[in-house]
Amino acid sequence: MKQALTITSFCIAAAAVAYIGYTSFTDKPEYLQAAETRVGSYLTSDVGRVSCNSTKVADQHWRLDCSTQAKGKIFEYSVYPAENAPYAVSRAFYLEAVNESAIQSAGEGLMKYLQINTAATNIQS
Repeated sequence: MKQALTITSFCIAAAAVAYIGYTSFTDKPEYLQAAETRVGSYLTSDVGRVSCNSTKVADQHWRLDCSTQAKGKIFEYSVYPAENAPYAVSRAFYLEAVNESAIQSAGEGLMKYLQINTAATNIQS
């Protein structure tokens, strides 16, 4: 009985370690987590509650899509680590506005402090 309990405990511990190891390798990078948190918070402050989702596009390039729950408006951004920014940024991430809603939001309320690149070449229809 003692041996079965010991084996069961060992298996549970091994499974927990394996799960933690697996999730640490598949987690989103810190700069993306910071961008999701900050953009979600600032947009909520400016336009109401939003829901944000990110998708990996390439190595060190993520797509962040946030939509308002009440109006259905969508804000699309490209997210990169700060060291990839073409100019100095004060955060761990660099944002480029991808659609018109994101461009408009870049100069409003708290969003203006995120130094979002709104160059016309970033816009997608």
